[in-house]
Amino acid sequence: MSPDYQIPGRVPEDSTPRQAVSDYWRDRYTAEPYYDESLYFDDYEPAYQLGHSARAQDIIRAYEDVERELEGRWAQERGKSRLEWAQARNAVRRGWEESERVPRNR
Repeated sequence: MSPDYQIPGRVPEDSTPRQAVSDYWRDRYTAEPYYDESLYFDDYEPAYQLGHSARAQDIIRAYEDVERELEGRWAQERGKSRLEWAQARNAVRRGWEESERVPRNR
């Protein structure tokens, strides 16, 4: 069986600890063009986590193909974040785009 083979319905494990994603973005989020200084990292963190985990789960499709699904997930997974989707959208996308760069062992 090819190492690229994925069992249908099974989510691949990207082996990146949740804390590594948080640490990566905690160091960078204030430099992002969408950053709003009236908001805190705790507001952005769930968006980065959502983008990162969504990329690990859906490595084949393009972001544009999953964005609507992510919007629905944001409503369910945002926790205490004060970001509405219009604000979270950019952070979710950046979490998706940068998922490959997050160090796995930090």
